[in-house]
Amino acid sequence: MLFNKSVKQTLLVTSIMALLTACGGGGGDSGSAAAPFTSKPISGTAVDFYLANATVQLDDCKDSAGNPVFVKTDAAGNFKFNTTENCQNSAITVTGGTDIATGLPFTGTLKLKKTNLQAINSNTAVITPLTTLQSYLGAANNADIKPLLEKLGLSSSTITKLQAANFDLSQFDPAKDASAQDMAIIFAVQQLATQIEDSLQAVSKGDGTNPINQDKAAEIAFGAILNQLQTAPLFTTNSLIIDNAALNAVLTQAVTDAGTYINDPAVTIDQSVMTQINTSITIITNALNNIVASGTTTAESLQDAITSNQDGIKDSIVDNLKTPVYSEFSLAHYSLADLKNSSSASPLNIDSGALNTVLSVDFKLNNTQKELSDTVKLAFKLKGQSGTQTEDLNVTVNNVTLNFNADGSIKSASIPAGAKISIITSLVIDKTSFTLDNPVNITSANGTVSLQNLINSNEKLEKYYKSYVGKLKANDTVQVSAFVLPITYVIDANLGLATGAVDFGGDNYLASTLTAYFKLN
Repeated sequence: MLFNKSVKQTLLVTSIMALLTACGGGGGDSGSAAAPFTSKPISGTAVDFYLANATVQLDDCKDSAGNPVFVKTDAAGNFKFNTTENCQNSAITVTGGTDIATGLPFTGTLKLKKTNLQAINSNTAVITPLTTLQSYLGAANNADIKPLLEKLGLSSSTITKLQAANFDLSQFDPAKDASAQDMAIIFAVQQLATQIEDSLQAVSKGDGTNPINQDKAAEIAFGAILNQLQTAPLFTTNSLIIDNAALNAVLTQAVTDAGTYINDPAVTIDQSVMTQINTSITIITNALNNIVASGTTTAESLQDAITSNQDGIKDSIVDNLKTPVYSEFSLAHYSLADLKNSSSASPLNIDSGALNTVLSVDFKLNNTQKELSDTVKLAFKLKGQSGTQTEDLNVTVNNVTLNFNADGSIKSASIPAGAKISIITSLVIDKTSFTLDNPVNITSANGTVSLQNLINSNEKLEKYYKSYVGKLKANDTVQVSAFVLPITYVIDANLGLATGAVDFGGDNYLASTLTAYFKLN
């Protein structure tokens, strides 16, 4: 018994000493405080080939106002941002912009999986089709992607280089560091994914809505490619000739997965579109193969060959990959150039009795061959200035259905039943949001999209709008910001529209934005 008691006392003393040591006891330091947060500058690059004026969104971050955090790439595809205490870990998504090699608008998606930005290697991140594949693979171990990259057809030298970096694909810039063949493979895979994305986003239900958004379309597209790479290569050995059976398997898988997701027997996916994708991808991979076989060795020389249209390769890519894009935009019947040149010091003139025209926009699609439809989110912010008094009116509509003629002009526009409308004005304290019980036609007489028809269809909206207009008079000014987020087709980056956050009426999203200034007369 005495022995057992002694042992217990010894164990008790040992445990207490260990606890005191762990807690900094014994007269030592009581523990150092956690190091204060230090922001890190992050630089990166977006690669299809390089993407100019693309939107780089930090998916898991919000700014102090709760808005999405994003930056834009420059003319060479580079971007920069600083981490914040609330933005240290995030996935990254790249959309929009223009491929500087082909000159085509980028309509696809690039991703980087959720990453500790504070610990990112060399404070740089390259977002590429390879990081996108890795993101959708969702593997905890980077090395899990090695067999997929082998089946993708990348050279042994590139895979050895990636393996030495523990397959941290965010540190590999294929447009600078890869061989011409490897870069061509990576580019071709992205075009295949983008073509699938575009076709799935164009699928519509009976009510005109699109059941598959861009995020889901990208997930399905890259998922189908990954599924194929689990079993067999995409390209024939040591070439850029795509295997037709493998290509068909990818397209079939994408259609199957999309149908499962939509889960509506009334919605069909046009198989002829998939046939066209097969033809387009086959043509461009053959053209790329010819350029590489002619002696082009590096990714940079491949980009030069495309830019200079060597052997007509740029023409081939453009002819086979171009998709409908929004190429024209006007507000209140003024041209885009006039709107951009307006300012508070040099406003555009508008009839005080026709203020409703600032709530009208016109779009036009380019590269169309048949009648098409799209769904857009649309918002307006009006800031009226009357002397020293400011009056605000914000309107947002979360669902506008646009139907286009074969020449790309607007055929009709409507807001379907069930769409949410929000209005906020400085004239009332309460925000007003409601859903439509019945669809509303918002096509104006001259074929533009006019929210005046919506305002006139609702007694409360009409009351608020008339009260707002009644506060303004001749020589007062109105600053108007229009926000447009198309769901199916993209806005051509060459229009030079800014990206802004819609953050009112319960809606929070990024959209193409234009601000213009008007003076009432």
